Amino acid sequence: MATAGAPNIAPAGASSDPILGYVQNNANDVLKNNLTLKPYEMDATGAQATVQPASLREKLTQEFLNGIMNGLGMLDDQGRLYLFFAPTTVTLSVIGLHNHPDEGKFVGFLGDLLNGVHFDYFIKTQNPCPFQPIANTILCLAADDIHVQAQQHNGQARFTVGPHQANDAGVTLTHSRRLFKIPFTLLQQFMAIPDGADIALYFWVTIFPLIKAENMETEMKSLIDYFRVAATLENATSTSSLVWNNANIMPTPIGRNASVIECRTSQLKRSFPDIFVDRAAASQVQQMGAMAAAQDRQNAVAQEQLNFMKNQKAAEKLNKILKVTHGAPQLDLICRMLLKANLQDLPKLWRDLFDAKDATARDEILNRALRETAFQERLEVPHLMPGTADKLLQAYWHMVSPDEPETGSACNPFQWCPAKRMAKEAQDTARIYSKGNIKVTAEEQKALEKSTLFFCHLDHMENLIRHGYLLWLTLTGGDKAHPVVKFLSEYRGKISGNRDRIERFPLRDSSDRDIIGVLIQIKLAKELEGWSRAQVMNEPAPILNGDLIIDVVTDQSGNSNGWEPWTSTLGTIKADYGESLKVFRSAGRRPATWGLQDDLTVVGTLTDNVSRFGMVSAVGGNQTWQDDVSHIPEEIAPRAPAMPRARAPRAPAPAPAPPSRERTRTTEVINWATDADLGRTWKNSSAQCGAVKQAAKRGEHEVPPLPKSSVAGHTSDPMCLNWSVLHKCNAECNEAYDHVEQSAEKKEELKKWVLEHASKVPARQRRRRRGGNQAANE
Repeated sequence: MATAGAPNIAPAGASSDPILGYVQNNANDVLKNNLTLKPYEMDATGAQATVQPASLREKLTQEFLNGIMNGLGMLDDQGRLYLFFAPTTVTLSVIGLHNHPDEGKFVGFLGDLLNGVHFDYFIKTQNPCPFQPIANTILCLAADDIHVQAQQHNGQARFTVGPHQANDAGVTLTHSRRLFKIPFTLLQQFMAIPDGADIALYFWVTIFPLIKAENMETEMKSLIDYFRVAATLENATSTSSLVWNNANIMPTPIGRNASVIECRTSQLKRSFPDIFVDRAAASQVQQMGAMAAAQDRQNAVAQEQLNFMKNQKAAEKLNKILKVTHGAPQLDLICRMLLKANLQDLPKLWRDLFDAKDATARDEILNRALRETAFQERLEVPHLMPGTADKLLQAYWHMVSPDEPETGSACNPFQWCPAKRMAKEAQDTARIYSKGNIKVTAEEQKALEKSTLFFCHLDHMENLIRHGYLLWLTLTGGDKAHPVVKFLSEYRGKISGNRDRIERFPLRDSSDRDIIGVLIQIKLAKELEGWSRAQVMNEPAPILNGDLIIDVVTDQSGNSNGWEPWTSTLGTIKADYGESLKVFRSAGRRPATWGLQDDLTVVGTLTDNVSRFGMVSAVGGNQTWQDDVSHIPEEIAPRAPAMPRARAPRAPAPAPAPPSRERTRTTEVINWATDADLGRTWKNSSAQCGAVKQAAKRGEHEVPPLPKSSVAGHTSDPMCLNWSVLHKCNAECNEAYDHVEQSAEKKEELKKWVLEHASKVPARQRRRRRGGNQAANE
């Protein structure tokens, strides 16, 4: 090259440091015109063309011992350039250190000398080894074409070309190693690359023309191929290069390793006396001190990189948390509800919830923490319905308004104390939903979440409040000084201790006497709502009344207007949950000795027709309901005696049979391989399975027979409508043969049939029959 080896001529950006000064003098180029990088070349298939990594390292060691100054270049995972000089194998056995653990390691020093001190690094020789080829071949443009594009590049983004297709003009399959060898004549050019420069762009604009000027493209093919790959995108979404190396491939500092330092210093003085001879007078203590200082500087740099990575990870984690909580305001609210200053102060439970992969996992984490809290407190384990964790993470904890008693979570007693069996089955169902076998639309999920309240009797109010206490104790990480935890802990026994007073105390509406428990739930919800709303508004929270209701029923002045809350919540419950409330009223008070978990509550559901996708059975019930008032125990009326038939006078009429109390048991089966689109189509038709099946069977309302089953032996029999459109049926069904996973063709055929004929059948009056299943939905 014309100027690359000219003495004392440093390119722009270079300095007069020892190594740079050494390589600027052509007299130090031992190889002269005998340079070749052919051993580093790779063929297009990625197979090593001539030389294995071990042979390359051996050749570099021999060149080092013969006074040849070599350089190796590597790009890290951000595309930053690292130059390592005088690479060689450490042979500690030469100086009498046999069986040393560092024997045979490959070493090079990073950059130029600093105050006469070099910084040695171990260059890895085992997997991952940078002498190995990159993982994939890649289609690259010819060098001259990339050079032209580099000269035209004037953007702020990193210079790249491609990605290319096999039929693109001028592209060839190209392969490379993870590092590149720098010939002596180009060392000063690479040392002059400014910090923060786009390395690939610099090579193609500045260094490649020098290679062409000296007609050295053939000898330096491996170097050119390396930067062809470095500039080429593997695919349209790539943000890095195939030759970039992550941290586990990059060399590492040797540290304060006295044996390696001594051996390395001796080798450097013999091979390059012009550079390292001045170090001969330095004592071993001085050298070790210098190396220790250098290591300290390296440690400081590593710490800065670690802090940077930590900050990056922290930002990524915060973004994930904000995605889970639907924004920063909710995250701030959670901190205020728990009286924590910031995210870092939240209990471990919340960090686990933020890290969980989905809603089902979050519920499992919350339930597990709740069980641990109950065990520690030596109390019965409460249960939570699916979606509770996400309600805590994404919404207000109190009722949004008096007319929406189904909203809220930790500050809404109507969401506490589900039956153990119901919660467990609902959780199992939620896990299956989470695996993608069943798709539930946002509207359906909203209806499902809105459909359930839990009504509690006065006798079991202490258990209900204990449930809330354990929930809050879990959420706060066991903080018994938290005002809500402290309030519920002290209050849970006061209701039971004053039960008779509460029961005898006059109500404004005496007809509500049998739902005193519900009135207490409303009163307690309003008290907790006031505290929660203060946190939402970031205002001073009111002191929770530890004598709530008790202060009224124990007042002897006679001036009280009653303790029931003035709110529209009760009216909403009566209007929207009337059927469930009716069952609750008729159930009456149960003996306190029956205080088992499944006897605590009656489950209230909306009176409109909500598709439930196989939700679970009623509290204390033995079967699953399929009607509008599912999940509630049925009041069983005795069967009316049969009317006696006219008989001959000689024989008296037999006595009527006693009324039967036995229920008809059915076994529900769930269709997990459902078609959500078919389910929505059926729901939109507003039809009833029982009525439609009867019409199809009898040919009424111009409804043709149902499509035939595809099951062998039943191809002349109808499909089971319940199984495919309601996603559930019972094992005693006449069409149980069709309870199989339906083909896409059958689903489409049935969907077309539903669209054309289901709406022809008018809805008939729903009747409750003994055995619990709805006649219209059979």
